[in-house]
Amino acid sequence: MYYSGLFGAIAFLTAGIGLPERALAQSLYDKPLEIRHVSLKPDPLNPQAKRAVSCFTYPHFVVKQVDFGEVGADRLSIIPAAPGRTSPCRQAKERNEYVIPSDSWSGYLKGVKSDYAFFDAADGTNGGLGFMVFSVSGRKKLFEDTAEKGIQSLEIKDGTLKLRYQRVFASRCSVVTEGAACLDIIVKETGVASGSLSFCVNGYQAAKEEMAKMRCDSQSRKDDACVEEELKHINEQKWDDAPTVIVYEVEASLGGASPVIKPLSDALACRPSD
Repeated sequence: MYYSGLFGAIAFLTAGIGLPERALAQSLYDKPLEIRHVSLKPDPLNPQAKRAVSCFTYPHFVVKQVDFGEVGADRLSIIPAAPGRTSPCRQAKERNEYVIPSDSWSGYLKGVKSDYAFFDAADGTNGGLGFMVFSVSGRKKLFEDTAEKGIQSLEIKDGTLKLRYQRVFASRCSVVTEGAACLDIIVKETGVASGSLSFCVNGYQAAKEEMAKMRCDSQSRKDDACVEEELKHINEQKWDDAPTVIVYEVEASLGGASPVIKPLSDALACRPSD
């Protein structure tokens, strides 16, 4: 990683704030009919970990989250809800429980909108937090991406789910070291105007200076000489070669054969990748 601990740490804190209860209370998502939490016995090898099963009940299904207190839930699953019957909320797998494959997602429930379940990633990356949209009736992952500041709006119209957010796009090249060739790639893949990427050099420099200050703070040093020393070390690590990450506003439409991502703004931020 080129600057591990900077934007990644910020995104991780954001993930921690986005606990299911708080997220589900937001108007973007449907309010659960019931939320249950069942504590599990402590793990003798890790007694400090908070182990629990959480069940979020909606009119036609229950989202179960089995959490062993590690990074990411151990199990995320969907259980059909029968009218007048309460599904058990326990660690054991129910006979009609559909488990979302762990290689598909292992984060946490964010919320539910109609037939769509939204899950956050377990940890942040490149200053954003990944999310996944899951079709409950179809039992399949529809879409995943990375957002800064979370999903801003949700709308279902004529069978199409539309969501708006600030997309964190990680390219495969560095604008700072590869110039126009990299600019062309990013423009083609995102639709932003190449002129809006003119501040990328400043964005890289700002990221390097921020990391230099963080390193000096960890040494309890506030002098300019320390910052200059750390900037020299950072440049020796070739941060300018790190792939470029940009943030821009988008609308993603889910309803056709494949998701359609439409840019709504030019680049709002530009920085080196983790």
